[in-house]
Amino acid sequence: MLLTALAFALASSLLLAQQEDLPKAGYSPLAIVKSENDKRDYRYLILENQLRVLLISDPTTEKAAAALDIQVGANQNPVDRTGLAHFLEHMLFLGTEKYPQAGEYQEFISQHGGRYNAFTAAENTNYFFEIDKDQLAPALDRFSQFFVAPLFSAEYVERERNAVHSEYMAKLKDDARREWDVYRELMNPAHPGAKFSVGNLTTLADRENNPVRDDMIRFYEQHYSSHLMSLVVLGPEPLNNLEAMVRDRFSSVAKRDINIEAAYPPLFDPSGLPASLEIKPEKELRQLTFNFPIPNPDQFYRKKPYAYIAHLLGHEGRGSLLSLLKRLGWAEGVYAGTSLHSRSDAVFQLSIQLTPQGVRARDQIVSLVFHSIEQLKVRGASSWRYGELQQLADLDFHYQEKRAPMETVSAFAQKMGQYEPRDILRGDYIYADFDANLIEKSLSFLNSQNLLLVLVAPDVEPYRVSKLYSAPFSLRAQIPEILELKPTVRQELFLPEKNLFIPKRLSVKAGSMLEQRGVVQDVRPKIIYRNSNMRVWFSQDREFKQPRAQINLRIKSPLVAANAEGAAQAQLFAALIVDQLNEFAYPASLAGIDFTLTANGRGYDLGIFGYSGRQGMLMNKIITAINAGRFKEERFLLLKENLLRSWRNKNKDMPYQVLAQQIAALQLEPSWSNAELIDALERKSYEQFNQFVTRQLIDATADGLFYGNYFRAEALKLAVLVEHELLNRRAGREVSPVVQLMLPEDSAKPWLYTHSLDHSDRVVELFIQSPSASAVDAAHMMLIRQLLQPAFYHQLRTEKQLGYIVGVLPAPLLDLENSLFVVQSPSSNEVEIMAQIDLFLDEQASMLADNFAMNQQSLIKKLQEPARSLKEQSERYWASITTYDETFMRRDLLAEAVAAITVDSLNEFYARVFLNKNRRLWLTSIVFDQRDNFSEIQSLPAYKKQMNRTVMP
Repeated sequence: MLLTALAFALASSLLLAQQEDLPKAGYSPLAIVKSENDKRDYRYLILENQLRVLLISDPTTEKAAAALDIQVGANQNPVDRTGLAHFLEHMLFLGTEKYPQAGEYQEFISQHGGRYNAFTAAENTNYFFEIDKDQLAPALDRFSQFFVAPLFSAEYVERERNAVHSEYMAKLKDDARREWDVYRELMNPAHPGAKFSVGNLTTLADRENNPVRDDMIRFYEQHYSSHLMSLVVLGPEPLNNLEAMVRDRFSSVAKRDINIEAAYPPLFDPSGLPASLEIKPEKELRQLTFNFPIPNPDQFYRKKPYAYIAHLLGHEGRGSLLSLLKRLGWAEGVYAGTSLHSRSDAVFQLSIQLTPQGVRARDQIVSLVFHSIEQLKVRGASSWRYGELQQLADLDFHYQEKRAPMETVSAFAQKMGQYEPRDILRGDYIYADFDANLIEKSLSFLNSQNLLLVLVAPDVEPYRVSKLYSAPFSLRAQIPEILELKPTVRQELFLPEKNLFIPKRLSVKAGSMLEQRGVVQDVRPKIIYRNSNMRVWFSQDREFKQPRAQINLRIKSPLVAANAEGAAQAQLFAALIVDQLNEFAYPASLAGIDFTLTANGRGYDLGIFGYSGRQGMLMNKIITAINAGRFKEERFLLLKENLLRSWRNKNKDMPYQVLAQQIAALQLEPSWSNAELIDALERKSYEQFNQFVTRQLIDATADGLFYGNYFRAEALKLAVLVEHELLNRRAGREVSPVVQLMLPEDSAKPWLYTHSLDHSDRVVELFIQSPSASAVDAAHMMLIRQLLQPAFYHQLRTEKQLGYIVGVLPAPLLDLENSLFVVQSPSSNEVEIMAQIDLFLDEQASMLADNFAMNQQSLIKKLQEPARSLKEQSERYWASITTYDETFMRRDLLAEAVAAITVDSLNEFYARVFLNKNRRLWLTSIVFDQRDNFSEIQSLPAYKKQMNRTVMP
């Protein structure tokens, strides 16, 4: 949905601590509720300055992390300084009194295997990082100074103002931002949500006797108060040690005399509702969204009435609104939930992804939606349905898996302002009591007089344009008349039946007799089934003790791998299978069993993850559907157009992402550009597609992995089922091999590929390809990338202000480790950017030895980190199989290779790979004049013929 990402960015409704009701310093008298399977220790305390703290001791963690969330965000911006909170967030990273060098914090985190970031939302700003576990104290010392003594250096004000403006410019064509811009213009101007949140050169300009730096410092000194802050720190140290770290560094954060207004005027002027809004998008999107303003739902987090309502309205099983709309050919998806949260209110949204026919039938859809809402009001509040949600949430809480430390602390820091201390961990999972009256009261806000109805579609007829993002729109009072439904239609809409996928009991299967006797065994997957059709690896999980399992299958088809027509039709086939199974699989997904089916260049990837008990039932259904391959023509036509539209829309993603997506088509076979796939699929009829479907599994082979809560015999039984049903037809045709296309060492000029984009920003990317897939070359590539990233970001983004999006990214292709230098700029042209990247690489040649040992050890630690969860471990095993590492030793070999790197070997590799200017692939978004020094790629087939070829198994 257009607003899904926006909802995340803005969702931070908080239970505020005002001056008159501040908690006393000390420890929480209530123990934090955690899962029985959670082995970490927790402590909640409040410092003397009223800063709230959650400590997490995890002796097994390889990374430490911290996050600070302050209950101040874009809604607190001064009316005449919109974007100021976001600008302040940027400036805090540029030096403190104790650590004055701009970029020192970022460099320290990067050199010790870490990550960092921050975001400004509507009602809060969140800062967070993670780092090697033995570097928590010095990292926390640097982090704390953001909130104790930042410099706000005048020399960086202009640069960071440009960075904020670049961020604004980069998203000018982003449909979520454009839609939000229109919403903002229609909101009650007295509501703080109506203010511009990002900021640009105009809103952050210096004014006579009023420089923006002064306003920013004033905002910081007024709002950044300890009593509005929540801190989470996770590390391997005992709780007492963590507490000492925090007290030493955060007790000096100032507590200021400020109260944040918690009661806002209505989000929309009640006299302006109901209303119908139409917005013309940049991408080819069609969506109908019902926006119902509601009071802040977080006050009811223990009962979750709106989550219950969203569950029923957004259901996708039999009898659902979506099921009917799909049968009518009007819709492809539905989302229900709360969004646009503020301290005072929110919006309940029901968003429907429409087909072109659905756009024409939008008035009828309005009647169907209100019939569904009325159905809930009459008979939707039932204790057994609420009980199902309770049961599923309890299972998810009990068996939740570890997330990355940085994501953990960032999320918990936000929840500390949202939930009572004891519920910080389980607040998202609580369904405490079924309250029919509360559900009825919540449903009362979902009425036709309290509605902003929004249609997003390419063919609307706008008469206005939004001020900041130039989004075309039109607005009219009232909404379509709500009509009585025919009895035959009403009969198709009914509430969900009982979910048969909910586990009756969950248990972790016992290990082997040898394991029970304490004999140490190799836990890596072993091949348990192998013939000319299929290879299957198996490993029973003994580490995470979860009643879950992951099944991965890669089906390789000669017909799919043959050409772009095969690849395009395979993507359509996968979409049709997922569509066909949706009603059956949706209850399984609710019950914690998910599946994915996607097409790759040579066939299909099937994945099933979740509670293992009912996976076999889902697997049988999927295999039966794949084997049958029968689809109605109207679904074929509809999903074919959906797929074509999604490929066309890809060219309107963020420009740097679009450019990066071209690399696979340039350097791999078989791999196809979106343009090639579009051309191949547009010409295919229903009859031709059916011919493809009947032939695609001839000579197909498969690789599989079963990992988790299975016995060997159970995995073998399912594997044999796959072979019997899908791999039983032979004609002697081989699957085309994968070929890595290697840039020649002796190229006369660097290569240049231009991909035209409809965007005002300029994009340049430099692809540096590893000379081989050996562990030694990969290790050197990874270490150099880690050394270069902080300097590249600081010099080209912070110092030279080339753009907001600047970075050195990993760009692996199968087992080949590569690096990608990225700059997206609203102000510099391609020639200038390329010259700066060139200059940077030349200058860094003499600096690689700086901090060499520190970065080397950090990378070794990263490679030696064990998986945090069953899912992560399964993904590692499967990645090994699909990248030809059938010993599952690649990470160990890489760690050994990194340990063997010397300064001399690093310099030699850098000179040979990074400074060989003719063995480079440049990608740009616009054709520029000075192209004589490049070998232009004007024909993909001709380019590929000039590459060296490495044939993979």
